[in-house]
Amino acid sequence: MTLFTCDVGQSTVHIYNSDENIFYPKKPEVDLINLNIEGLKKGDTIVIEDAHLRERVEGGKSVAHAFGFNDLQKLYFNAESMGVHVKLFSQKKTPITRRLAGYDSKDKTNKEFKKEYGISTDEADVRSIAKFLKRDSEALKRLKNFNPEREKEYQEQKQHIFDYVSETNLDINTARTQGYGFDPDYEYSDAISEFIENQKYEVCKRLTANDGLFGSNDNEFTGEELMSSLGLAYNKKGKGLNKISSESRLYTVISSFLRPDGSLRERGFPPIDDRTGQPHKYYGKKMFPNWRFIKANYFAIKAFHEKGGVAASNYKQHMRPGVSEFEGKTLPVNCSDENYAYFKEQRRRVDRILYTIWKIFRTMIVEDGLR
Repeated sequence: MTLFTCDVGQSTVHIYNSDENIFYPKKPEVDLINLNIEGLKKGDTIVIEDAHLRERVEGGKSVAHAFGFNDLQKLYFNAESMGVHVKLFSQKKTPITRRLAGYDSKDKTNKEFKKEYGISTDEADVRSIAKFLKRDSEALKRLKNFNPEREKEYQEQKQHIFDYVSETNLDINTARTQGYGFDPDYEYSDAISEFIENQKYEVCKRLTANDGLFGSNDNEFTGEELMSSLGLAYNKKGKGLNKISSESRLYTVISSFLRPDGSLRERGFPPIDDRTGQPHKYYGKKMFPNWRFIKANYFAIKAFHEKGGVAASNYKQHMRPGVSEFEGKTLPVNCSDENYAYFKEQRRRVDRILYTIWKIFRTMIVEDGLR
């Protein structure tokens, strides 16, 4: 299998053959639709940013949407008939792949970038994505398969997620601007900050191994590790708890369960069930979601996180780097394979800590009904 990576811009297509190390700049867009790509054969894979293979609609605001629905259908059927795999890469991750490949494009125009590195930003993108996917085979396996979809249908299917994230953003932002209810300069309090204040000792009790909740198969992390991840610690002099060192971590995690008025944070459902292709039996209803939904849409722990929202930002930009033992929030330019592997290992570790904590809170709030 040969991996080809593509970028679209200014009505042209840039194509990179990663096996032959050949870059084809500024090809006509129709060459991509017709798969008129030198060296492309059955079994090969083409990877392109997700935004470029979303339907372009009249009056649409995104210049990244390059093709109408008919063209997207042609591409899909051409790929099917040729036995070529077309996969989608999240454009949100492209800047990261650039840094990993050794290109620092921050605050640089294309002209400045070309002067420093000798190639355009378009060429850097397709080379960087290819290098990243060859370095991380699991990332390649997780890419979405291309399947053309009407923009209207896409928006309708995702609307329940947009609504969920929008509601969450409003709730958390309101609290964040007022110290999450713990800043004495603001007279703010809600059901989440009250839960933290009233249940903090019960939270610590359940996070530690002393209450026997952790059996032999559920003790990967110590209670102290779990508490520390949320900014909690017992006073070393045996006088209760120290002051909470990170209200935002606690508030963000608990806000995945509760709204400021004390009700459970519930999700809606799409009109069509993605698994069956049939009308969704829960469409029009709301209920508390499972971890899989919250992981993907509240914390945005997924390959295609799109606009993750405030909760995702609090976790991925603050809590996860703060708990991780990897030094620094971001990967360095031209990161070594060893550093990259350690970065991923630590990221997975913190995600497992989050899941362990989340299960404990689920028992407290959803099953035991504590408020």
